[in-house]
Amino acid sequence: MPRTRSRPDACPGAWRRHDAADGALARFRPVGGATTADELRLLAGAAAAGGSPIELTSRGSWQVRGLAGSTADDLADALRSDRPDALVDARGRDVPCSIIASPRSARVDPVAGTVAAALRGRTDVPGRLLVAIEDRAVRGGSERSGGTRVPLTRGVGDVSGQGADIAVVVNGPSSGSRTPPDPDEGPLDDGAALLLDGTDTGLRADDPAALALAAVDAFTTHRGSAWRVRELDDAARTALLADLRDRTTPAVGNLLEPGPADPTRLGPDGTTLEVLPRLGEVDLATAVALLELMDRGATLRATPWRTLVLRDGPADAEQRLAGLVETDPVSRWRGVSACVGAPRCRKSLSDVRGDLAAAVASGHVGGLVHQHWVGCSRACGTPGGRVAVVEATEGRDQGRASYRTVVRSGKVTG
Repeated sequence: MPRTRSRPDACPGAWRRHDAADGALARFRPVGGATTADELRLLAGAAAAGGSPIELTSRGSWQVRGLAGSTADDLADALRSDRPDALVDARGRDVPCSIIASPRSARVDPVAGTVAAALRGRTDVPGRLLVAIEDRAVRGGSERSGGTRVPLTRGVGDVSGQGADIAVVVNGPSSGSRTPPDPDEGPLDDGAALLLDGTDTGLRADDPAALALAAVDAFTTHRGSAWRVRELDDAARTALLADLRDRTTPAVGNLLEPGPADPTRLGPDGTTLEVLPRLGEVDLATAVALLELMDRGATLRATPWRTLVLRDGPADAEQRLAGLVETDPVSRWRGVSACVGAPRCRKSLSDVRGDLAAAVASGHVGGLVHQHWVGCSRACGTPGGRVAVVEATEGRDQGRASYRTVVRSGKVTG
């Protein structure tokens, strides 16, 4: 829907902070979720000093709350690094918008890093823009013992279902897949595909990073005051696509659908382990346990569905995190999230996280229905996809806050 913005985007970052009731809030955007042990150690220390856990957002970012001004500056300075996927680069620049990537795929890590390196320092990219790099590799086709082959299977996607403005989907076989495709299924390697606001444009290119950057450039050229692709009018969207057609080729296979809104796979899965910090909060004890695993070779990815993926961790990783995070696929904490609520947000009508924890403990919340609890109508942090937003109201019921439920689809504000 076309929308005219009357003010510039004020999405917080490493240096531009939000003034919350409990102090300054700094947001750090990991490139594709990548977070090193040194970065996690600094974030956890600053969060503990501010009296809060580190928070995961619906865009795979880290938030640190309760910071004094000098402490926030010191944290951003300490995070400076010359890595292409650093939270803050050696020149002190953070990424202007969120770049999410398939957390289990090392194949798209370099793509996300290239996109981030090109965007750092740009002031024309609104913080609300969301870029997704997805590995939808065709897997299988390699020989097993006995001469049998693993059937070719198409990936169903993950980050493309998170409400991204610009999603680049990397198709084609993964390494080790040697069997030619079934001609009845259509081509398996169709180049990198471009989706805008969840819709496949039919445009393809060989270089996924260049395709993502071209889409960002076209958006910034034609966006006017819009922060998101969905806010463009028909004329601007047509002009955006026209700019891209000269640099791309049309699809030769079927158009792609975005991935699921909740691709969570809690527990071990091959060489990865996915865990769920309750309400996206990583306290000091959990951070220490994660750091111990990272010191033993695990790498960490934050996801936009507020989980953490550990790649190549030790065999006892799940046991070492027991009691600190959720690993059971049917945990009642799966699929529930919340804004920070009172008293840390001055606009919230209730202690939302306390109310939600009580509801989960009573068995009335949790399971298949995704719920996001919020303390006011702004509905901060609402995840992508179809979700029941449970909103606090002015009324009280036996001394407790009253809530109403509104079903929303596709809104991402965190």
